[in-house]
Amino acid sequence: MSGSNCSNFIEDPIRGELICLDTAEVIQDHMIQNTTPWRAYDSEEWLKRAHASTITHTVHDTGLVTDIKLVVKDHRMRMLSLKMRSLQRHLRVSKDQKKLVDALTKMNRVAAQLGLPDSVKETSGIILKKIISALNPRKSKLDVYVAAAIVLAARAHGIPLRSKDVLALVNGSEQLYWRVMAEISFKLGGSIPRGNIPDPRAFLQKIVNNLGLSQKVFTLASIIINVLKNRGYTEGKDPAGIAAAAVYVASIVMNEKKTQREVAKAAEVTEVTIRNRYKDIVDKVEIQVFV
Repeated sequence: MSGSNCSNFIEDPIRGELICLDTAEVIQDHMIQNTTPWRAYDSEEWLKRAHASTITHTVHDTGLVTDIKLVVKDHRMRMLSLKMRSLQRHLRVSKDQKKLVDALTKMNRVAAQLGLPDSVKETSGIILKKIISALNPRKSKLDVYVAAAIVLAARAHGIPLRSKDVLALVNGSEQLYWRVMAEISFKLGGSIPRGNIPDPRAFLQKIVNNLGLSQKVFTLASIIINVLKNRGYTEGKDPAGIAAAAVYVASIVMNEKKTQREVAKAAEVTEVTIRNRYKDIVDKVEIQVFV
């Protein structure tokens, strides 16, 4: 350790030395590093430390970004680091990428509000990048395209998600949403993972639990939906509405009757939807209960 009063110095982390920039004098040596060690002793540690960030489609540059460390040794170095970070942040997003950045930011916010898993977020990011690149939508319609990407991604992963729940979070129009979905289907075709419409039975447990009904009602409602599906009566209809009507009928049959208003509230659908689907069930399904 030297007795130098040098105030302008730099640290050499490899040699463990503190060097004066004015005189090149070694002020201190054999310094202990308190930062994360980068030496790897096995393949797992090497993989963990060799990649500075995880590749993800939830950000515009897939997470491949240089992180500039904020140096706080003195005021001059701190200001230099801040300027470099500000410049790096400015260069990271080009003018052409701003729309994509806005879309991905909104997608991450909505997905977090819905509690969707990371796999759905990643697929949503991929879909959004394709949409922005191929369709270049107007900024005023961006929220609806975000909603469409999230719904398509959820379907691809088999997660029941209704478009109205997503549109409510982005203040989007349902009419515009269906136009956007048609445009995506027509212009992007097979390049977008579409998945399947959610099975109405996926909504049963939530409705039954909200109404406090028994497992018997759940089982009968599931059977009713299965019959409707096998006969092709569920095509083009809201799966949540079908599930709600099936629960309503099952509750009556199993002597645990709930009103249409109660079922509609539990399923977050309208009473009109339940009445229409109820007519389908009564007209097309014969229910026999053996006591």
